[in-house]
Formats: sequence, structure tokens, C-alpha cells
Amino acid sequence: MLFWGSLIGIVVGSATVVYRFAVNRGVELVWGGEGPNLEQSMIRLMFPAIGGLAVGLILYKVLKRTPSHGVPSVIHAVQTNRIRVPWKMGIPSALSVVVLASGGSAGPEGPAAEIGAVFGSNTGRMFKASPKTLRTLVGSGVAAAISAVFSAPIAGVFFALEVIFQGFELARIPPLIMAAVTASIITQMAVGYGPAIAFTDFSFELFEFPLYIILGILTGLIAAGFIKWVDTISRLFASLNIPLWLKPAIGGLAVGAISLVAPEVVGEGYVFLENELEGQIVLSGLALMLVGKILATGFTLGSGAPGGSFAPAIFIGGALGGVYGLLVESFAVSVTSFTNYALLGMAGMVVGTFNAPITAIMITLQATLGNPEVLIPLMTTVAVVHLTMSRWDNLSIYTQVLKRQGKWFAPEYDRDPLLQIPVSDIVVTSTIRFKESSKVEDALKTIGTSDDTVFVVEDDTGNFLGIITLHSLRSALTDPLMGRLVTLSDVIEASLPRISPSMSLREIVHEFESTSAEALPVFDEEDRYIGLVTRAGVFSAYRTAKNALEHVDEDSLP
Repeated sequence: MLFWGSLIGIVVGSATVVYRFAVNRGVELVWGGEGPNLEQSMIRLMFPAIGGLAVGLILYKVLKRTPSHGVPSVIHAVQTNRIRVPWKMGIPSALSVVVLASGGSAGPEGPAAEIGAVFGSNTGRMFKASPKTLRTLVGSGVAAAISAVFSAPIAGVFFALEVIFQGFELARIPPLIMAAVTASIITQMAVGYGPAIAFTDFSFELFEFPLYIILGILTGLIAAGFIKWVDTISRLFASLNIPLWLKPAIGGLAVGAISLVAPEVVGEGYVFLENELEGQIVLSGLALMLVGKILATGFTLGSGAPGGSFAPAIFIGGALGGVYGLLVESFAVSVTSFTNYALLGMAGMVVGTFNAPITAIMITLQATLGNPEVLIPLMTTVAVVHLTMSRWDNLSIYTQVLKRQGKWFAPEYDRDPLLQIPVSDIVVTSTIRFKESSKVEDALKTIGTSDDTVFVVEDDTGNFLGIITLHSLRSALTDPLMGRLVTLSDVIEASLPRISPSMSLREIVHEFESTSAEALPVFDEEDRYIGLVTRAGVFSAYRTAKNALEHVDEDSLP
């Protein structure tokens, strides 16, 4: 596992370096320098839309993809032990280069993490690794990506543990460490050593302690609002009755319009943050950037354009902390510097947006090159933000997506037996199958001696069409004459969710909630019907697994 962790680190680190180079080169080609400036108003207005249009056409028109969420999908795969992260999931991540280069309000960290997860998953599947090993390899890929982006290997490890695994699994840490270390080495060989954001002048006075508590509360509230805003815009674009390929262009046009008032909202924003930490920002401009970045990020990500939310979250946190620090300076002349609050605002937004407190601490320590004076205010801010976010069950921008889709399982679900049972364990095959042309009366005579209550209906070539139940057949016999006239094609339940045998029973419970059907059809990867999963079968499997789990717990007592 140490070997595989190292190999993943080398490959993902190299891919991340290439990705970063492509983004930087794209920015130079589009903007003619480090980024947009005040004189490029028309370019700032149109280029995010042009980039969004190009990505939308490739993803949704040419490749026929559907909008997806990379990191949330990885989290769900790990939680349900369905570690299948196909190579094609890396396509949106690669195309995010166009979004970032053209001025979309997004970041590189999410796509880099998705690329790492894709490589880790497919490496393990190539060698037929167990689900447990696949989980570790996926986490190693994510750790390597974050380490490469931030030159922060410890932060990469904790990001994988907190965000992907949703908990600390000590047995998985050594491969994650090796992946993060080798990825960081690759980055240093390519671009030199140094954190993504550097700030070494941090100092702390004890009287400022209450001020950091207030900063933590404010940051938690802004983080919750930011998550809600992105989710709202995602729902809005999903409801628009326009072609999918056009939506990223509309989102890009909105970003361009916002940039006419707040130019720095386009792109990643790291240059802006560096200028802020050097004290080159004024209060009014900073407040404008704070609001503009929140709005712009929602339009970019919510419209279906691929990109990460990490860099925007850090930008928002830095702007919020800077505004707060400047206000504090105006009332307390002896305060150290507003840039201190900007730095801790960034850390607070990492906590609030991603539910990753240790990651936030490690990234901030890396930014200050281990300055010990940052620890007390940093840990205070992190703790208060986390406490504030508990009002919303500490949902992150990733888990909010899963919650909306009905796929979010809180950490306490780890011992839910339904998560560990695949559909394939309880699939049943109906011994009685009917043709769609069969009459209801004849079907009732056939199943008169059967104990089953759900039956399959096929077409003349044997393809699955739907299911019928004993209840639906009896309902069709309100008039005896109808039983001789009505065929099964008139009473079948055809519009049912299509189930995969590798899905967990926890997911099946959610599918049953959306329908009144007593059974759902199961299809393999080649879309061939293989059987049914029934409500009764799910309940029976749950009772059996729950009893077994309780016996294990009792046996483990001293």
C-alpha cells in the first residue's frame, strides 16, 4: 500500500502540475498577463460566457454528459463502498481549465481532487483490489491532489480523512501520507517550494481574543449563506427549460456582469489575496469583492460549469476577514493588523464550507511557515466556526449536494447495516412471467396458487417491460367483463427506478420512498434485466443484519 500510495502521488502530482501550468498559460493567453484589469471591461464581460459556452458545448452537446458533481460523487462512492469512479469523470475536471482561464469564478482544487480520485479508483480496479483497498487508493489520490495544489502534504492527508472518509481511519493514513509526500515533491521539483498563500508577519495580542470569537461566528454565518446560495442557483439552473450546453454560458455572462463592478471576482483570486495580505486593499473595495465573489461563484458552479469551490471559499473568507479587520482597526487603534483577520477568515471559510477543521489549521500553519503565534487565534476561530455550523448539522458544500439528492448519510450511519449490503444479495427472480398481451383474467388464474405478489411483464421478444402486482390485477376486475378485455400492458407499472446490483440497500430505501411500488427491477451494467428487489426483502435483510450487529456488540463487551 505504501508503494501504491507513492505511485499515485507521483502520477497525481505530475497531473496537477500540468493542470496548473495549463491554467496559468490559459490566463496569459486570454488576459495577456497575470489576470484581468480595470481597462478590460468588455473582455471581462464576455470571456467568462465564451468559456462557459465552449465547455457547455463539449460536455453537454458533443459528449452528451449530464451535469454531475465530482467530489460529492466520490464521497458517496466511499460511503456506500461502491468505489467506481470511471475515467470519464476526469473529463469535466480537465475542461475546468477553460473555465478558470476564461474567468469563471472557481478553483483548481476540486478538479485536481477528482483527477486524483479517478486515478486511485481505476488503479485499484485494474488489479481487482477489494473495496477496502479501493477506498484507501481513492483517498490517496485526493490527498495527493490537495498536497500538490497547496504544497501542504499534511493538509492533503487531513482533507482526505475529513472530507472524503468523513472520519479518521488510522489504518489508511500511511498510504495517504506517502501519496501526499510524493505529490508535494513532484510539485517542488517543477515549480519550487512555497505555499499557495504565504504570510509570515502574523502577531497576536491577548486582548484580541474576543474579536476572533466574533470573527468565527460571522464566518460560520457567511459560510452557511454561501452554501445555501450555490445550492439555490444550482436548483434555479436545473429548473430552466433551456439546453444544458447553454447554461454555463449564461452563468459566465452573469459572472462577467458582476466583474464590471468587482473585477477581481473572475478566476481563482489568489493574486487578490496576496495583495490583500500585503495591505493593498481598502474597505469599500474589499466589501464589494466579498459580495461579488459569493454571487459569481454561485453562477459559475450552479450553471453546470466544472470547477472547484475551495479557492472561492478562501477568497470569500479573506475578504470577510479583511472587512472585519478594517472595521476593528477603525475602532481599536492598537489592534495588530487587519491582515491577521483576513488570514483567519480564510481558515474559517475552509471549516465552514468543507467541514474540515484540521485541514484549515494545517493550511494556515503552512501559510505562516509554522508561526506559533497563529495557533491560539486560529484554533479559536476554527472551533467557533465549527460550533456555528452545527446549527446546520455541519453540512458542507459537498454534502449539501448529496442531501439534495437524497444520498447523504451522516457519519453516524457508518454502522447502518443497509450501507454494507448490496442489492445483489437480495435479488429475487420471478418464476412466473407474462407477455404484455395476456389478459388480466388469465393472469389471475395462472397466479392463483403462487405465493408471489409481484410479477414481471415482458414483450414478445422477452425484454423486460414492467411489473404487475396482485393488487393491480384485482383492481382491474371491478367489472368481470373487463378481465377478459384488459391486457397486462394496461396495468403494468413501467415508470420505475432502474436499480444496479451494486447499489446498497440504504440507497434502495431512498428509491422506494419515491414510488409506491412493492418491487423495483434490477439491471446489470449492460442494461440486462436480472431480477427484482422487494420492500419485504429489504426489511428482512435489515432485521437479519441488525440482529447480527447487536450480537457482535454484545460479544465485544468485556
